[in-house]
Amino acid sequence: MNQSYCSLAWLGVTTDPDGTLRPCCVSRDRILKDDGTPYNIGVDKLENIYNSNYYKELRRDMLDGVRITGCETCYNNEKTGRESRRLINNEVFKDQVFKDTHSEVKIQYLDLRLGNQCNLKCRMCSPMNSSMVEDEFNKNPDPVLDKFYLKSEISVKDWYESDTFNNNIDPHIPNLSTVYMTGGEPTLIKKNYDIMQRLLDNGRDEVTLIINTNMTNTNPRFYQLLKKFKKVIIQMSIDAKDELATYIRYPTDFNVVDKTINDLLSIGDNINLIAGPVVQTLNLNKLTELFEYFESFNRKYKKRVIDIRPGYVFNPEHNNIVYLPKQYKMDCYRKVYMWMMTSCKYQSLEFNNFMNSLKNKCYEDQFDREKIKNFYEFNSALDRIRNMSLQQANPELYDMIKKYE
Repeated sequence: MNQSYCSLAWLGVTTDPDGTLRPCCVSRDRILKDDGTPYNIGVDKLENIYNSNYYKELRRDMLDGVRITGCETCYNNEKTGRESRRLINNEVFKDQVFKDTHSEVKIQYLDLRLGNQCNLKCRMCSPMNSSMVEDEFNKNPDPVLDKFYLKSEISVKDWYESDTFNNNIDPHIPNLSTVYMTGGEPTLIKKNYDIMQRLLDNGRDEVTLIINTNMTNTNPRFYQLLKKFKKVIIQMSIDAKDELATYIRYPTDFNVVDKTINDLLSIGDNINLIAGPVVQTLNLNKLTELFEYFESFNRKYKKRVIDIRPGYVFNPEHNNIVYLPKQYKMDCYRKVYMWMMTSCKYQSLEFNNFMNSLKNKCYEDQFDREKIKNFYEFNSALDRIRNMSLQQANPELYDMIKKYE
């Protein structure tokens, strides 16, 4: 199998909050019609989308081993020794190898972002992905924020309530092996509950359910539905503890997050918790405290009940750690490395692979003063609106940033 092929091009559907589609969740490209406009799963028939010229050309390039524009995240992960989504997908679906650009349209991996309804205003998010960020920006239009925010030209509202969307999804319920839900905040989106119930009504409790959640919404119905699936993976979007958690994912109450973790651990063995902090400028120097918090649950249970699998923020670019001063990055890495060597007992090989990639990013010098200035400018704008302070939330980072802004 070549270094471009990815099975999701034949088996998966990934939506954005506005109903447009991408080849997968880490791809940066939308699936386009011949006229250059994006397909929308709430408007267009899936059969037409899946065997469009765009998809056929994508599959042809994959079969020919051509590196795909938009798939750089996977290529970069593989280059630094991390297991990419591409490799994971190919392993999961290794019994199905495709050699034709045509697809029979039997969707097995469904990745849903049903609108942007959310209860948080994360600093690395955008109006397209969070209704709270959208509302804040509409009430406080700011040219600084406007430079960096991702906005959709298409409404993110209600496309998933259309008959076309339901007709696109329902025939594939018997084929599905995995359903991934994020948002927005998926536990707030009623349509997600409807889809979970439809899976159960069709006897599909063996479908692996993956929920990417900020852990701040404790809906009793959510817990009741989770109990009925044989395997549930909760990907916890937690980037820091205490005050910094509130600063990054405003207005997170970390006490609620902690309670939610304990509640989920009490449900049963069908629940698997994955901590998925996104490593970024705001938390690089605080990773040790966060990782220690997660590992403390493993010590308590004397087994791995929380699997730490961090990712990285790439956009907006000023949040990308590669542009920080090399010495600062190296100091942050060494602190995490010492923790791993002395206090980390229960983590998987994937965590070690992450540490290798983190070392590579921290020991390379891509310092960019302009990105530092953009970071300070962006967060200062948000601080004025939210009456918050980077200096108070992360004094060490603030002192470093002030040298360059």
